[in-house]
Amino acid sequence: MVNDMAEDVLMKNNTQVENVPTEKYLTFFIDGQLFAIPSSEVVEIIRMQPITFVPKLPPFIIGVINLRGKIVPLVDVRLKFNKEKREYDDHTSIIVAEVSELSVGLIVDSVNDVTNIAKNQISETPRLAKDSVNNFVKGIATLNDNAIMLLDIERILTDEDDDQIP
Repeated sequence: MVNDMAEDVLMKNNTQVENVPTEKYLTFFIDGQLFAIPSSEVVEIIRMQPITFVPKLPPFIIGVINLRGKIVPLVDVRLKFNKEKREYDDHTSIIVAEVSELSVGLIVDSVNDVTNIAKNQISETPRLAKDSVNNFVKGIATLNDNAIMLLDIERILTDEDDDQIP
Protein backbone atom coordinates (compact mmCIF):
# COMPACT_ATOMS: atom_id res chain seq x y z
CA MET A 1 0.00 0.00 0.00
CA VAL A 2 2.83 2.38 0.86
CA ASN A 3 4.54 1.42 -2.41
CA ASP A 4 1.32 2.16 -4.31
CA MET A 5 1.13 5.61 -2.69
CA ALA A 6 4.79 6.25 -3.47
CA GLU A 7 4.22 5.26 -7.10
CA ASP A 8 1.20 7.60 -7.28
CA VAL A 9 3.27 10.49 -5.92
CA LEU A 10 6.12 9.74 -8.32
CA MET A 11 3.73 9.53 -11.27
CA LYS A 12 2.13 12.86 -10.30
CA ASN A 13 5.56 14.46 -9.96
CA ASN A 14 6.65 13.07 -13.34
CA THR A 15 3.43 14.29 -14.92
CA GLN A 16 4.01 17.76 -13.50
CA VAL A 17 7.53 17.81 -14.90
CA GLU A 18 6.32 16.62 -18.30
CA ASN A 19 3.63 19.33 -18.38
CA VAL A 20 6.11 22.17 -17.87
CA PRO A 21 6.52 24.01 -21.19
CA THR A 22 9.96 23.57 -22.73
CA GLU A 23 11.74 25.27 -25.58
CA LYS A 24 14.69 24.06 -27.64
CA TYR A 25 17.85 26.14 -27.30
CA LEU A 26 21.11 26.05 -29.23
CA THR A 27 23.99 26.16 -26.74
CA PHE A 28 27.45 27.47 -27.55
CA PHE A 29 30.61 28.72 -25.89
CA ILE A 30 32.11 32.19 -25.69
CA ASP A 31 35.32 32.48 -23.66
CA GLY A 32 34.56 29.25 -21.78
CA GLN A 33 31.05 30.36 -20.74
CA LEU A 34 27.96 28.49 -21.94
CA PHE A 35 25.32 30.60 -23.73
CA ALA A 36 22.11 29.74 -25.56
CA ILE A 37 19.58 31.19 -27.97
CA PRO A 38 16.17 29.79 -28.89
CA SER A 39 16.57 27.34 -31.76
CA SER A 40 13.51 28.97 -33.35
CA GLU A 41 15.74 31.97 -34.11
CA VAL A 42 18.49 29.85 -35.70
CA VAL A 43 18.46 29.53 -39.48
CA GLU A 44 21.63 27.48 -39.80
CA ILE A 45 25.11 26.90 -38.44
CA ILE A 46 28.06 27.26 -40.80
CA ARG A 47 31.84 27.17 -40.63
CA MET A 48 33.85 30.34 -41.00
CA GLN A 49 33.65 31.85 -44.48
CA PRO A 50 35.65 34.46 -46.34
CA ILE A 51 34.66 37.78 -44.77
CA THR A 52 34.26 41.03 -46.71
CA PHE A 53 35.39 44.04 -44.69
CA VAL A 54 32.99 46.99 -44.63
CA PRO A 55 34.40 50.34 -43.46
CA LYS A 56 32.88 52.50 -40.72
CA LEU A 57 31.10 49.69 -38.87
CA PRO A 58 31.36 49.21 -35.10
CA PRO A 59 34.36 47.04 -34.15
CA PHE A 60 32.22 44.05 -33.17
CA ILE A 61 30.70 43.89 -36.69
CA ILE A 62 33.67 42.40 -38.45
CA GLY A 63 32.19 42.45 -41.95
CA VAL A 64 29.71 40.56 -44.09
CA ILE A 65 29.46 37.23 -45.87
CA ASN A 66 27.58 36.29 -48.99
CA LEU A 67 25.36 33.37 -48.02
CA ARG A 68 23.78 31.99 -51.19
CA GLY A 69 23.24 35.50 -52.56
CA LYS A 70 22.14 37.08 -49.28
CA ILE A 71 24.47 39.55 -47.56
CA VAL A 72 24.70 38.70 -43.84
CA PRO A 73 26.47 40.99 -41.33
CA LEU A 74 28.76 39.19 -38.88
CA VAL A 75 28.85 40.01 -35.17
CA ASP A 76 31.85 38.65 -33.30
CA VAL A 77 30.12 37.95 -29.99
CA ARG A 78 33.47 37.98 -28.15
CA LEU A 79 34.07 41.56 -29.27
CA LYS A 80 30.49 42.59 -28.52
CA PHE A 81 31.04 41.31 -24.96
CA ASN A 82 34.39 43.16 -24.71
CA LYS A 83 36.29 39.88 -24.48
CA GLU A 84 39.78 39.42 -25.82
CA LYS A 85 39.91 38.82 -29.57
CA ARG A 86 41.19 35.41 -30.55
CA GLU A 87 42.12 33.74 -33.79
CA TYR A 88 39.35 31.78 -35.46
CA ASP A 89 39.95 28.03 -35.57
CA ASP A 90 38.26 24.79 -36.65
CA HIS A 91 35.77 25.07 -33.76
CA THR A 92 34.75 28.65 -34.54
CA SER A 93 31.25 28.72 -36.00
CA ILE A 94 28.80 31.20 -37.44
CA ILE A 95 25.26 30.88 -36.14
CA VAL A 96 23.01 32.46 -38.74
CA ALA A 97 20.00 33.77 -36.85
CA GLU A 98 16.95 35.73 -37.83
CA VAL A 99 15.22 38.18 -35.54
CA SER A 100 12.59 40.71 -36.62
CA GLU A 101 13.25 39.80 -40.26
CA LEU A 102 16.95 40.67 -39.91
CA SER A 103 19.52 37.97 -40.63
CA VAL A 104 22.79 38.12 -38.75
CA GLY A 105 25.75 35.81 -38.31
CA LEU A 106 26.92 35.37 -34.73
CA ILE A 107 30.54 34.25 -34.52
CA VAL A 108 31.01 31.98 -31.50
CA ASP A 109 33.97 30.00 -30.16
CA SER A 110 32.18 26.67 -30.61
CA VAL A 111 28.68 25.26 -30.89
CA ASN A 112 27.75 22.79 -28.17
CA ASP A 113 24.32 21.19 -28.51
CA VAL A 114 20.57 21.66 -28.87
CA THR A 115 18.82 21.12 -25.56
CA ASN A 116 15.32 21.42 -24.13
CA ILE A 117 15.03 23.95 -21.34
CA ALA A 118 11.86 24.08 -19.25
CA LYS A 119 10.42 27.44 -18.24
CA ASN A 120 10.87 26.51 -14.57
CA GLN A 121 14.63 26.04 -15.14
CA ILE A 122 15.02 29.71 -16.12
CA SER A 123 15.71 32.44 -13.56
CA GLU A 124 15.77 36.17 -14.08
CA THR A 125 19.16 37.72 -14.65
CA PRO A 126 20.40 39.48 -11.53
CA ARG A 127 20.99 43.13 -12.42
CA LEU A 128 23.84 43.63 -9.99
CA ALA A 129 26.11 45.27 -12.47
CA LYS A 130 25.72 46.70 -15.92
CA ASP A 131 28.40 45.05 -17.98
CA SER A 132 28.96 44.05 -21.55
CA VAL A 133 27.52 40.55 -21.09
CA ASN A 134 24.74 41.14 -18.55
CA ASN A 135 23.07 43.68 -20.85
CA PHE A 136 22.25 40.96 -23.36
CA VAL A 137 21.23 38.11 -21.05
CA LYS A 138 17.47 37.69 -20.64
CA GLY A 139 17.67 34.78 -18.21
CA ILE A 140 19.86 32.10 -16.70
CA ALA A 141 18.96 28.44 -17.05
CA THR A 142 20.29 25.78 -14.74
CA LEU A 143 20.73 22.42 -16.41
CA ASN A 144 22.77 19.54 -15.00
CA ASP A 145 24.51 21.93 -12.57
CA ASN A 146 25.54 24.19 -15.46
CA ALA A 147 24.52 27.83 -15.69
CA ILE A 148 23.50 28.73 -19.23
CA MET A 149 23.16 32.40 -20.15
CA LEU A 150 20.13 32.89 -22.40
CA LEU A 151 20.92 35.65 -24.87
CA ASP A 152 18.52 38.19 -26.30
CA ILE A 153 19.70 38.51 -29.91
CA GLU A 154 17.46 41.47 -30.60
CA ARG A 155 19.07 43.37 -27.73
CA ILE A 156 22.52 42.49 -29.11
CA LEU A 157 21.51 43.93 -32.48
CA THR A 158 19.83 47.08 -31.18
CA ASP A 159 21.82 47.95 -28.05
CA GLU A 160 21.40 51.68 -27.52
CA ASP A 161 24.91 52.07 -26.10
CA ASP A 162 26.44 50.81 -29.33
CA ASP A 163 25.89 51.49 -32.97
CA GLN A 164 23.11 49.37 -34.35
CA ILE A 165 23.41 46.80 -37.08
CA PRO A 166 22.49 48.50 -40.37
